[in-house]
Amino acid sequence: MEGWISLHRKIFENPIFKRSRVYSNMEAWLWLLVKANHKDNKFLLGNKMVKVEKGQMITSQKKLCKEFKWGNSKLRSFLKLLQSEDMIELKVDSKSTLITISNYRKLQEKQTANKLKVNRKRTATKSKVNTNNNDNNYNNDNNDNKKDNLYEMIFINNNIEKYGRTLLNAFFVYWSEKGMNGKKMRYEMEKVFNVNSRLVTWAKNDYDGYYKAHLEDQRIKSENKKNIEEQKKIDDEADPKGFAEYIKSDESLNKLYKGKGFKA
Repeated sequence: MEGWISLHRKIFENPIFKRSRVYSNMEAWLWLLVKANHKDNKFLLGNKMVKVEKGQMITSQKKLCKEFKWGNSKLRSFLKLLQSEDMIELKVDSKSTLITISNYRKLQEKQTANKLKVNRKRTATKSKVNTNNNDNNYNNDNNDNKKDNLYEMIFINNNIEKYGRTLLNAFFVYWSEKGMNGKKMRYEMEKVFNVNSRLVTWAKNDYDGYYKAHLEDQRIKSENKKNIEEQKKIDDEADPKGFAEYIKSDESLNKLYKGKGFKA
């Protein structure tokens, strides 16, 4: 068979596909195609801004196993098979898995070219609709404002401290994604959308492990702070004057202890 069909990204939100089951190889491949970026983008991974190109996706093997209901060995075999058939390129490190769909741009360019041909034929019959372009631009502006407002509601200081930027970024990307009609964002299609309650649920589910990683990071920082304060107390009691002179002579330690309220 030759040719192609258009497959909408919303297909996996259909109740038929949302049923809990073990994915077949075909379903897993379609999932990768649907979830790959349709345009170049950037997102926050830990404390680093990462560029993800068209046809790529950043995920984790843990997440893929959870999605496909597979074990680690089956997932590795499947990804190795796709690589051997030149269907994907794979880059794995300790933090993430980068998957690049081979020939994604080429395939999409063909589809775009065919769509342009169809659109040219339709243009003549839709000249009246085109007179509303100014209204459409106004709506696009409104969507941009709504997206900015959603971002501001999510990335407040309390939330950053409580959940971490990586989790908030994933939350924002998911809920600001536009629906099938390309007009409303995902959160706008909900009857009720409360950012705080949704964040609580998101952190509780923690599918990507971002919340757990944030809590561990917070724990380590807290322990380090406690150790520094305890050591300072011990040193002060043992030789407060000599310790002060020692801190004063070391620029890096001087800055560190000044931040803790110590005056040398």
